[in-house]
Amino acid sequence: FLHDQPGPERSLYWWHYAAGKRSLTLDLHSADGIELFLQLAADADVVLETCQPGRGRPFDPLALSDYCPELIVLSLTPFGQTGPWRDHAWSDAVGLALGGPMGSCGYDNIPGTPPIRPTEHHAAHISGYFAATAACTALYERQESGLGQHIDIGMHECMGFTIESSAPWALYEQHPLIRQAGRHAGPQPTEPWQYPTADGRLINIFGMPRSEASWLALVAFIQEHGMGRNLSDLELLDGRKRQLGLQQPSVAVMLQDIAEFIAAHEAEEIYAGAQAAGAAWSIIRTPDECLADEHWHARGFFVDVEHEERDLAVTFPGAPYILSETPWTHGCRAPLLGEHTHEILCGQLGLSDDELGALIAAGVTQ
Repeated sequence: FLHDQPGPERSLYWWHYAAGKRSLTLDLHSADGIELFLQLAADADVVLETCQPGRGRPFDPLALSDYCPELIVLSLTPFGQTGPWRDHAWSDAVGLALGGPMGSCGYDNIPGTPPIRPTEHHAAHISGYFAATAACTALYERQESGLGQHIDIGMHECMGFTIESSAPWALYEQHPLIRQAGRHAGPQPTEPWQYPTADGRLINIFGMPRSEASWLALVAFIQEHGMGRNLSDLELLDGRKRQLGLQQPSVAVMLQDIAEFIAAHEAEEIYAGAQAAGAAWSIIRTPDECLADEHWHARGFFVDVEHEERDLAVTFPGAPYILSETPWTHGCRAPLLGEHTHEILCGQLGLSDDELGALIAAGVTQ
């Protein structure tokens, strides 16, 4: 909450996730409320609904598709509409555990550590990406067919897609997987990717450069500091001989030199030099450190959004990617509860002020 003071309009969670949206309140369990909702749906491209089957859902998504044949109705629920778990309760931790990511995340350098849950609504974010992709695909298809469709997405299935090769190893080979810090879980241990620096931080090397030119540039950067003597081995000019994950002798010698170099220098110097050489090395940053990242600022990632109701400008994360033909914009601040009720019901649907007043008095809206 803003300044750690709870309140209905002070939620930073709401400010982030509802930015750029409008807010209308409707009681969808009332006849008037559902009628107004249907009028709005008839003019919409996509309706996203997240009610689990049998849990007080105010409308049937299939019936809504029949009512508005051009509408795309996207149901995003924990276990889908028809599966045996469709009525089960859900939390983000449950989704990560049942779907597999939690079992694949952990630390191999600290013996006996348990599975580690990714934080900050990771399961919901992953499912949201699947939902956005599905909606865009359906909109594209509608250009050809002229018809909408009902899309049934189970968040559990989305989680299962993220664990990649862990699934066939576990399901087909019944092979226990090794959780490994900062890299894929697998049936066999692989070489570490993360190494401590002289100033107590971590560099993630994410594998070696694929091209010979980038590899030679990285070697030159390291050897300029009087280190990395073994990196000149001609065997390492073969990209296959510097490939991580295969437990090759050539890789063990290479990583020893690299680990010693990283341990002798500060993170920012290593990061800048390796990136300049074309190596995808990075610093493991804490969230607050990202605010000072020059690269993010150069790309305009952070944006200031005016909260005029508080005479306050707040810095928000911006575009996740830069698109040349359809540039992304952050939009306005998150709405207050019901802030656009009059604008939508009167301005868009044509209700009079008296009709809106009657709906407010009846508890249909506010």
